[in-house]
Amino acid sequence: MLVKLSEKLYARLCEEITRIKTTETDPFKVLSAILKCIRAALKELKDHISKNPFKDKAAQIHFFKHIKPKFYCLRIFYLEKYNIDTSIPARDAETLKDFYRDELKAIQRFFQHVYFYYQYYRLGATELDELYFIRGVEVQSVLIPEVPELDPEFATSCDYLFSKIKAYELLQDDLLKILKKFDLAVNDVPGEAKELPELKWTGDKVNLVEVIYALHFTGQLNNGNADISVIIRFMEKHLKIDLSRAYRDFTDIRNRKTSSPTRYIEQMRESIHIRMDDDLALKQVNKNRYKSTI
Repeated sequence: MLVKLSEKLYARLCEEITRIKTTETDPFKVLSAILKCIRAALKELKDHISKNPFKDKAAQIHFFKHIKPKFYCLRIFYLEKYNIDTSIPARDAETLKDFYRDELKAIQRFFQHVYFYYQYYRLGATELDELYFIRGVEVQSVLIPEVPELDPEFATSCDYLFSKIKAYELLQDDLLKILKKFDLAVNDVPGEAKELPELKWTGDKVNLVEVIYALHFTGQLNNGNADISVIIRFMEKHLKIDLSRAYRDFTDIRNRKTSSPTRYIEQMRESIHIRMDDDLALKQVNKNRYKSTI
């Protein structure tokens, strides 16, 4: 019953947010109206679980690990987005891009700060759920950032942190889309001859992400000074591919357990070795044929 209620409530909340953003133009009024809707939705959830206690630990864990963060992350996301939107420098396009890149770096620093919990979230781990998502259980760890004063009847040790992780992933995707628009706005020089055919990446995206990070970590571009976000956007533009999930893809690459994190690069190396061996073998065959004719 709680799952169905939350789904209907979330769908209604998303509709309200869409309506607010399309009918209101003032940023502060938009934020205020959205936060009011989110508070109302959270209150409805809280009232429901107060009247209908969880039947077991599994139900409580599911609520605080998945359902509540799905709603609460929107509150964090729109607050952070408002702070970014109202801090945009009134400068040239390059300055704006630097501003958004810095915001992306701040998000990455947050993920690094809570690395253990971020991996727990990304991998869908469950081993510590009873510690993180049961009310009344305190986790003593300096890795958990400070959180606002929470209602003990409607909060656990990590539901706020999971909400923030979800919110920052949304914010990261939003910033990448903004940066992508900057690149799309740059037109080719009129009348410039196109000497080379257009190339498009048609392989798996995760393979390209592996190559991008390899180029970045080994400092192959701009004397090692090229920012990872710049490399990603360069590849997007010139290889005609959407890499908005590149950061998440790299996390998946890093978390590979059954294979090497450099699986594609090793595959490329093997392919090169095979080709070189074939070329050398062919060269030797031709050489022997030449000898037999003289």
